[in-house]
Amino acid sequence: MSGGNLDGFNQNPVCCVQHNTWMIPVGKWSDLKLEGSEFSGLLEFDRNDDDAVKLYWKYKDGFMSAVSLNILPIEESDDPKYLLKGQTLSTVTKWDLLEISLVTIPGQKNAVKLSTPEGGEYKLNLIVKNEMAVEQKTVEQMQAELAASKQLAADNLVMFHKERGVVQEGEIASLKKLAFNDYDTTSSMLGARTKPEVQAPAGGGTETAEAKADALVALHFNRGAITEPQKAIYRAGAVLDYDGTKKQLELMKGIDGLQTFVAGLGSEKTEKEGDERAKWTYLDYYKKDQEALSLMQKNEPDKFKALEAAFLAESKKLGISITTEA
Repeated sequence: MSGGNLDGFNQNPVCCVQHNTWMIPVGKWSDLKLEGSEFSGLLEFDRNDDDAVKLYWKYKDGFMSAVSLNILPIEESDDPKYLLKGQTLSTVTKWDLLEISLVTIPGQKNAVKLSTPEGGEYKLNLIVKNEMAVEQKTVEQMQAELAASKQLAADNLVMFHKERGVVQEGEIASLKKLAFNDYDTTSSMLGARTKPEVQAPAGGGTETAEAKADALVALHFNRGAITEPQKAIYRAGAVLDYDGTKKQLELMKGIDGLQTFVAGLGSEKTEKEGDERAKWTYLDYYKKDQEALSLMQKNEPDKFKALEAAFLAESKKLGISITTEA
């Protein structure tokens, strides 16, 4: 390594891909250092090149880690001090650096990135003279860590979409395998899934979120709690969050005066219906809107008791015997 000459390369420190020197480079190298048996440098990816941006994320996320040198040999030697155990060819002792490429598989297994995505340092097997000095972390260990990281990402992706309600229990294992091998495609596929139909609480059939939202909005529109322009707003809310929208609508006052808010009092129709209902007796509520009568008993007990007492008094005058529940 110490026999390298970087002068020519430093005048044009381009970064190629897979040693394709006839293609446009994706970045440039800087801070190149030859120190003993180690050769290191920094790569700046071209942020204005789509291919460079894709490769940046491949290295950032750990899907690629290796680089490879292309050199021009100047001198070779068969001196035993330069030979490794089992080596049969001469050792290049002087050489010019032609280019450094990003590669999927390096010729030298130690030619990998030295920093993690978090900025920490990897510890590699470094060649020192004729022996391998194993330091804290080998390439194989890094590959195992990368596999574990990919598996964690795949697991989290599938479980996220399970919480969304678009992944069934029986497909979790196969989706995790698919995401491990092709995360982007699996993510796009699951992201495009919509929530399945939900079981209706009764009746044995199925009811879509849209159908439930329509029924909910119709119920509260008919009781005068919301106006025609508001129907679309509350329908959209009910599709996304049925229970939350239902609670909100149940708190709103209808034309019978129940709850907390009268919607659309500026409407002539609503005012007329409100005035008419204000004159209703207990019997009118019983015949026309028993649900409102039940809500009145729960939320406006004084009004309910007054209407009930008036009804009982009138019935007594007519000689009608009425039995009420305590």
